[in-house]
Amino acid sequence: MLKITQLKLDELESRYEGITRQIDDFERDQLPSCPKCKAIDTAKVQVGVIGRTICIAMATTTIKLAPNNRLGKYFCNVCEEYFD
Repeated sequence: MLKITQLKLDELESRYEGITRQIDDFERDQLPSCPKCKAIDTAKVQVGVIGRTICIAMATTTIKLAPNNRLGKYFCNVCEEYFD
């Protein structure tokens, strides 16, 4: 689910060409439900903290930034657990 306004999205696009498409791709991605609580509000885990990645994570709930990739491939936004 988008967490920013269209105005903010336009601003990000002016700084990072193509970021709107990337965010849209994350938004349309079919993610698995949480195996623990069965919630469908889940996110892909992304490693790396750079400007563009931070902006994508700020814009959508379907991406979760993590300090390393050993936590899990996905993250549940409801119970806040990582899973594969």
